[in-house]
Amino acid sequence: MYRQLCKVLLFCLVVTGCFLGCEEPDERVHVRIWHQKIGAERVFFERAVDIYNDSHPDRHVEILYKETEELRNLFIVASAGGQGPELIYSPADNLSIFALTKTIRPISDALSPDYLSIFGSDGVLSWEGDQLMVADQVGNHLTLVYNKALIPEPPTRFDELITLLQELTVDEDGDGRIDRYGLTWNYTEPFFFMPFLTGFGGWMMDEDGNPTLNTPETIQAIQFILDLRDKYKVIPRESDYNIAETLFKEQRAAAIINGPWAWGGYADAGIDYGLARIPRIAETGNWSRPLVASKGYSLNANVEEEKLPYIRDVLEYLTNAEIQAQMAKEISSIPTIPSVREDSVIQGNPILRSSLNQVEVGLPMPIEPQMRQIWDGMRGAYQLIMNGSTTAAEGAEKMQKDAEKRIADTFL
Repeated sequence: MYRQLCKVLLFCLVVTGCFLGCEEPDERVHVRIWHQKIGAERVFFERAVDIYNDSHPDRHVEILYKETEELRNLFIVASAGGQGPELIYSPADNLSIFALTKTIRPISDALSPDYLSIFGSDGVLSWEGDQLMVADQVGNHLTLVYNKALIPEPPTRFDELITLLQELTVDEDGDGRIDRYGLTWNYTEPFFFMPFLTGFGGWMMDEDGNPTLNTPETIQAIQFILDLRDKYKVIPRESDYNIAETLFKEQRAAAIINGPWAWGGYADAGIDYGLARIPRIAETGNWSRPLVASKGYSLNANVEEEKLPYIRDVLEYLTNAEIQAQMAKEISSIPTIPSVREDSVIQGNPILRSSLNQVEVGLPMPIEPQMRQIWDGMRGAYQLIMNGSTTAAEGAEKMQKDAEKRIADTFL
């Protein structure tokens, strides 16, 4: 009996071992992409990659989402160590850092001059003479997004908009808590602060890359946002990206400031929405000017030569005219191929027309390497201001000092 049991167990082990060890090896060519696409943009991207994989059984594109800051930092560490994905999808302001750390190689190593020639100047990004990114969209910019059921036509000046927002901010059930705000956005993040800084005439760096944050314009812009919250009470007391998204999608905010990565999700939530320029600042007469940047693909410095033909095919699929047209129609992104941007179907899209209208008064995202240290230097002090731990003036001074220290520690 014992011997028979042993034979059965041995047979099971042999069969199990065969199942585990005799699997067909995966001989497909794998192309990995790290990205920071969110919302409707990510849904589109995942679907496009699935279609590509289904039609190419000899290869497999693997995609992995990482938050923007984590994406940049982990990619640099991985590539510097000879690892990491073959492609990274990110905003253009990462290019100079990637170039200085020698973690990417020219995108022209994978794509031919003929293919790159179909793009506009915002579709192929360079740093110190090297073409380092092919972009599938331009913009990455903020606009005012409004619920047409609550705001048929938003004013073009902030003082007029504030009056309307006060009317739209209501306690509907009389319990002392606001049930619907006039406006919401991720106002605790420096990127979302930029339209207000530029609206008051400020900027974050001089022509040599030195931070210019401790200025009257910075203090005025910060105070303006604090007033929207504490004086006019038209934005929530606390906010981050997810809170803002939830409020607008649940129609507990009449308007939101957000970018093209999110707009498709508002339609999916059943909101009849429109886009408008972020209004002028009454005190200066300036438009609130968001940063405008391309987003696209860069090539890991460690890519093996034998993989380049496969990577070329993947890149041409993900950035070609057809897919850019589909992106424009479905998620309202602005194409980087001029022939697509000028297509009558695209021009007939009111969301895209409004998006382009905002881009016209936007400012190019700096790609100087100091930009990263300035962002990081701004963030801590800015959030201290927003949580009431310091004043606007003290925060502006701290931003400047923190940014200067980070630049000195990195580049000197």
